[in-house]
Amino acid sequence: MEGDEPGTALKFPTWSSGHHCLGRNVLTRDLWDKLKDKKTSLTGFTISDVVRSGVELPSSSVGVYAGDEECYLLYRPLFEPFIKEYHGIDKIPAHVSNLDPRCLTSVIQNEAPILSTRCRVARNLTGYGISGEKRLEVESVLVTALEALEGDLSGHYYPYDLFTSSEKEELVMGGYLFRENDKYQAAAGISRDWPEGRGIFYNKDKTFLVWINEEDHLRIISMQKGADVKVVFDRLCRGINAINKALFRHAQTEFAFHKHYGYPSSCPTNLGTGMRASVHVSDLRSFKDVQLKNTCRQLGLDVRGRHGETSEAEGGVYDVSNRQRLGRTEVDLLQTVIDGINSLYNTSTKN
Repeated sequence: MEGDEPGTALKFPTWSSGHHCLGRNVLTRDLWDKLKDKKTSLTGFTISDVVRSGVELPSSSVGVYAGDEECYLLYRPLFEPFIKEYHGIDKIPAHVSNLDPRCLTSVIQNEAPILSTRCRVARNLTGYGISGEKRLEVESVLVTALEALEGDLSGHYYPYDLFTSSEKEELVMGGYLFRENDKYQAAAGISRDWPEGRGIFYNKDKTFLVWINEEDHLRIISMQKGADVKVVFDRLCRGINAINKALFRHAQTEFAFHKHYGYPSSCPTNLGTGMRASVHVSDLRSFKDVQLKNTCRQLGLDVRGRHGETSEAEGGVYDVSNRQRLGRTEVDLLQTVIDGINSLYNTSTKN
């Protein structure tokens, strides 16, 4: 990310009454003074870079980003209180992963009105800045690894700038492609040099996809119509393992990992598993919007519109996913989604 000019003294952010991001709640003047002279060795990331998005955009609810994995260690006094509050934990435990679909104890009820199911994880390569100047090198390394995938995971890579405007819109609306010009990423510096080094990989059926250099180095995605959660999760798990093995075999690198933070990501909301398991569900109209959000929160879920974080529900279709990423395994989080959807559906049919 691009920070202040070298030699420029960093100034404590000017917050207004309209700023409500969690970063502001943690960053005191004393903490700023303790951190302002530090910068990461890999990308030169400063505390000003970390909070820039939240400062420039008062509407931001998060407001902090990491430019490389070292940020979480160097600026731990800022990140840890935020991480604990967002993920709802009092202590950050050692990360334990479980990518075995056989450990799921139940599935979504057949009667539940599920249109589609999607599981994705965020990953970054060790030794590269998450938002650094090695974007083209990261792209090259990843494309080589992805082209080595076999079976139902095999596919092709498509650079972002080769798509026409109409092709991009069709892919975005289908959930296959990331949106352009995310203002929060732009404010954090993640979108610079757009669209250089960005693109997507997908298989023939578009049920397995990888986004390259959108926010993190990779977003690995498994998706399909309907509610067959186990099939979607199984494909995701196989894809994660196959890509990591290919990376080590072809480029002697692998996914960055921390014993407590799990898989480091640009946004601290994705720490831990980096996994967001979601379903598009309809016919929950018996819930009012506020009631639905509150009920989902109690069930450990997030709810949003079908086209992303800031979108509205269209035609009564909601995107429901796990809120927590850190402190629990992938199987635990997916089971939370399954149990939560079943609970929502049962409640809705009784109202």
